Amino acid sequence: MLIELRPGTSPEAAAEVATLAGEHEDVTAWPVELAGRVFVVVSGDESLARVPSSPAVLALRPTPDGHWLVRRESGVAPREVAIGDGIVGGPRLWWAAGPCALESAGDAVETALAVRAQGAHALRAGLSKTRSSPYHFPGKGARGLEALAEVRRAAAIPVITEVCDPREVEAFAEVADCLQVDGRQLDNRPLLAELGAQPRPVLLMRGPRASLDDWLRAAEFVLTRGNTAVVLCAGASGTPPQPGFGAIAALRARTGLPVVFDPSHSTRSASLVAPASLAAAAYGADGLLIESCRRPERMYRPGDAAHMFPPESLADLVAACERARDSARALAVPL
Repeated sequence: MLIELRPGTSPEAAAEVATLAGEHEDVTAWPVELAGRVFVVVSGDESLARVPSSPAVLALRPTPDGHWLVRRESGVAPREVAIGDGIVGGPRLWWAAGPCALESAGDAVETALAVRAQGAHALRAGLSKTRSSPYHFPGKGARGLEALAEVRRAAAIPVITEVCDPREVEAFAEVADCLQVDGRQLDNRPLLAELGAQPRPVLLMRGPRASLDDWLRAAEFVLTRGNTAVVLCAGASGTPPQPGFGAIAALRARTGLPVVFDPSHSTRSASLVAPASLAAAAYGADGLLIESCRRPERMYRPGDAAHMFPPESLADLVAACERARDSARALAVPL
């Protein structure tokens, strides 16, 4: 449940409402300011929560589906999110490209310079990877932060990297411009809470078996801690996993948060990245997260090389996607 407070409510008055609402040991409540509005988040058994008869209380916002802040009608979820100098959800297609995982700093710099020359808004380069096997390369983790900072400086490009451990969020946020969450981490509530308590944008991937409500609830966790800069990233879903283009359209009706698409992980084939990107753009995606590497043959995990799109073709791909999105919009039938 959310308790919305009146505009101009002081931090002291908000804290008092939160204290009263969370008096019971099975209820936790805390104040949060979002988009210029003040809320008290009530977590736990709502029937035990005490809603004070305070003049500061404006309205109760029930959350039967586990999310309200991310909904379009809430007016809280932002339509545009800035990552570095790029805007996700703006009039033009935002896109980032780079290797799935940061391996060689030298190769990553070469790739970063190549994708920046093609017009990329950011470099993707994961430090921590949620792998399906304990024997797969898990990423460099925190020991790769210095290398990531070197790549960012050398190529003068914003970087997006993945974080898995809530204890590492603060250190990763000092280096990266955006923090990515793998879809298999949607239930990692301590991680989501830490991401919500820091100011960096969060790129939230959809898990292959996650429903839209699961995904939106994970985004809600981030917002309830104070961070509204959340971007949703669609990819493969279902069994067997298939590119989930429909999720882009479904989210449009449910949330104001910007939505991007990962054509690389959703297809696992470089030859399918272009058609998947075009389809996502036609469905109305706000951006693309593409895997690309100048030296795929040197990657630690050879399977990742199979879906690395050539950096020198990225600008042509994005231009084609822009045309596809504009054509789809021109032909759209009003609801």
